[in-house]
Amino acid sequence: MVRVNSKYTIERRLGGGGMAEVFSARSEGAEGFTRRVALKRVLPGFSENPSFARMFVSEAQICSRLQHQNIVSVVDLDRDVHGRLFLVMELVDGVNLDGLLDTGPLSFPLVIYLAIEILSGLSYAHDLPVQAEDRVRGIVHRDMSPHNVLLSWEGAVKISDFGIAKSRATSNVPASGTVKGKPAYLSPEQANGKPLDGRSDLFSVGVMLWEMLCQRPLFRGATPQETIGRMLFAPILSPSEVRPGVPEDLSRVVLGLLARVRSQRTPNAATAISELIACADHARDGRGVLIQTLAERFAARGVMDAPDMSSVPGGPGGPSGEGAQPIAPAPVLFGAGGPAPAPPDPADGELRTLTQLPGVVFDPVAPPVRRRRRTRQRTWFVVTVFAIIGSLVGAGLSLCAGRSW
Repeated sequence: MVRVNSKYTIERRLGGGGMAEVFSARSEGAEGFTRRVALKRVLPGFSENPSFARMFVSEAQICSRLQHQNIVSVVDLDRDVHGRLFLVMELVDGVNLDGLLDTGPLSFPLVIYLAIEILSGLSYAHDLPVQAEDRVRGIVHRDMSPHNVLLSWEGAVKISDFGIAKSRATSNVPASGTVKGKPAYLSPEQANGKPLDGRSDLFSVGVMLWEMLCQRPLFRGATPQETIGRMLFAPILSPSEVRPGVPEDLSRVVLGLLARVRSQRTPNAATAISELIACADHARDGRGVLIQTLAERFAARGVMDAPDMSSVPGGPGGPSGEGAQPIAPAPVLFGAGGPAPAPPDPADGELRTLTQLPGVVFDPVAPPVRRRRRTRQRTWFVVTVFAIIGSLVGAGLSLCAGRSW
């Protein structure tokens, strides 16, 4: 137990990234009042950086405005006894969607419930007033992925990590060469560095929905470049073609979200929700289905004993399988040597090729598939060679023994 300041006490570390780390903590008030929270604290040195401090405060201001049952709430911004900034967030006790996907196929009613809850949070954010005087509305998440969808043991579904979100007032600016987000879930316009609106998040949700139904990655390749290439150009199969039994009405909703050209994509989250509700497999008690599923699949861990990793993107069941992951993805840079030239608008049907993405820096999303296959091939080759050599040596010894006899 480490005292942060007069109001907060750290219990244990949950995870960390290059600029900040997250802890399970307790908020303490009058008359012995306490509340468990997640505390995101800037690492030493960054709080003294004026530009970083402004960015961190801006993140807090954006997140504090998001008050919705499907979004992790931000409750405070403060400094510790050493002057370091920290953000206080709602602590969600459960797992993230990535952890649930690792446990096996999901029922169609559960997939529909999860998608509706995610879209409900995004619909709220996408329509949130930002600048009343300019009539600008909408906050775009820009990093939707299974790591950032938290599932509580009580059946709540919450979007986390709006840290790289921007209002449309600030995101409708020509790309500066920096694109943030996980490559397997980027939209075409995001990968091309175009100004974004809510439809970019909808494409990411479409990828998540496809993967929930098909139980395998949609675009993920051996490298970030290959992943983006698949996202831009590879055919997108209907979920019903990949997993027998997926209803056609649900597959149509997914394909509508995955339209590469924005003007052809599902226009907003509210429309997608209506289409999902109209699906034959929509469950009236989706929350109950989620509670039962979590109880069944995580019973061995014990709900009370489960670590509170869900408030950190990449918690239990994350790609490393080791629990805590960085609290936010590292920035994704296109054209690290400088701003990239403006790409053609995807709405015109022209998509930028990989040869126009000169410098791509990503955190690895998954172990390289092809590299693993090559490693297995080399292993089998070595084993085979040694087996042949062993057989020849054995035969030679037998022959020599026969002659001696």
